[in-house]
Amino acid sequence: MIDCSLYPITHQTLPLRPLSLYIHIPWCIKKCPYCDFNSHAIKADTPEAGYIDALLVDFASSIERFQINRPISSIFFGGGTPSLFAPESINRLLVGIAAQHPLVEGLEITLEANPGTFESQKFAELKALGINRLSIGIQSFNDTLLQKLGRVHDAREAISAVDIAHQAGFG
Repeated sequence: MIDCSLYPITHQTLPLRPLSLYIHIPWCIKKCPYCDFNSHAIKADTPEAGYIDALLVDFASSIERFQINRPISSIFFGGGTPSLFAPESINRLLVGIAAQHPLVEGLEITLEANPGTFESQKFAELKALGINRLSIGIQSFNDTLLQKLGRVHDAREAISAVDIAHQAGFG
């Protein structure tokens, strides 16, 4: 039998790999019938400021409670449709996270967006904030299929979303 007491394995002895952070923004223009994610159709204005406040409090609490000291290498804004939030709100969240926890240089920051929520100015601002990857919710370029899926955009808007993303500097 091997004496494992000579080689105790604890969280302090394991290599500290960077963290990936998922941030959920649960609001959408419309809840798609096939979507199983925790998301909700917007009924009025989204409570952006209050939600960002709550996320920052939760983040600080989690870092302290779990004594997390690993740097963050990626942040993924999922949903819902995170692109519905104003760039100022996304920036406030990113600044708040960076103030509380180390970030890996050149970290990947992804934001989910749906066609129909693309505005040139907004995506240029998001790019300037450090968002360097988009996940565009294009399920199809077939208008009939998009209607059956309950999507709020058509093929033309999907193509336009890709064009706007490229113009804003995304891949």
